[in-house]
Amino acid sequence: MEPKFQSVELPPYRAIMVVDMKNFSGEKGRDHARITESIPMILRNAFNGCGCAQLWSEVRFHGTTGDGYFAGFDTRWTPLLLNPVLPALQEELEYQSQVYGGDGPIRMRVSLTVGPMTDSGRNSLSDGSGDTRIEAHRMLDDKAVRAVLADSSSATRVAAIVSEQVYRDIVLSGYSGDDPELYVDVGVKVKTYEGKAYLRVPKPSGDILRRGLTRRGDAAEAAGDAAPPTVAEGERGRAAPSYVGVETAQGSVGTVVTGEGNTVNSGGGNQFNGVEITSPGPTVLGTNRGPAPSEE
Repeated sequence: MEPKFQSVELPPYRAIMVVDMKNFSGEKGRDHARITESIPMILRNAFNGCGCAQLWSEVRFHGTTGDGYFAGFDTRWTPLLLNPVLPALQEELEYQSQVYGGDGPIRMRVSLTVGPMTDSGRNSLSDGSGDTRIEAHRMLDDKAVRAVLADSSSATRVAAIVSEQVYRDIVLSGYSGDDPELYVDVGVKVKTYEGKAYLRVPKPSGDILRRGLTRRGDAAEAAGDAAPPTVAEGERGRAAPSYVGVETAQGSVGTVVTGEGNTVNSGGGNQFNGVEITSPGPTVLGTNRGPAPSEE
């Protein structure tokens, strides 16, 4: 009798790239088929144009998503998917607009991650299945990468988002040849998926040049989600200290003062107790707010 195991064989590790065309649903219905068929052609041209024709010819599995495309590769090719393929895709989309025109520029979101995925070697319908595939699509749908195209001009044709593992193993390790400073970390929360990823934009423009790749509101939200500082065991039951500093002062204040609670220390080493604080701003000594309290 053969032994029964709960464990199963792990699928091979693959890199998966997923692209999605911006505003596909805004195109005329009669143009959908043509656009869907053009997306793999654009990708192939980008790979060929940057010297990665062999990489495209050795794709493990691939297929359409209607308004986009997915392709799986041997993980050894992952560095090339970042550099030079991403910049080459930006250039190919610019070229398509120059040559073929159309109602508007083609712009794409791109996600890239690595992990175990099924691969029969025959590009079967189930190839590319696994949590890694889900991660790639969830990252592509995240608001941070969508905002990049929304907040940039048509000069920005590509907004990419890569998983934390790709950033750590490929970018930080130097395999892609990209400067890590070209990537900006973001939190991803889409449906039941939550993780960390990195934005990469080959050609930034518009508002993202003025303020960076992440919106202020998103940064504030991330800061608001941070856990409050913990209180040490010996400090339980004791009120957290409040600090007095200079906010707005009228007249000459001399040396800036700071302190804890209602105690103020001057730059000269003097201490003032019983400083009454009646507003969000501190009572600053030596101004025309009134006489200073007694000095000890």
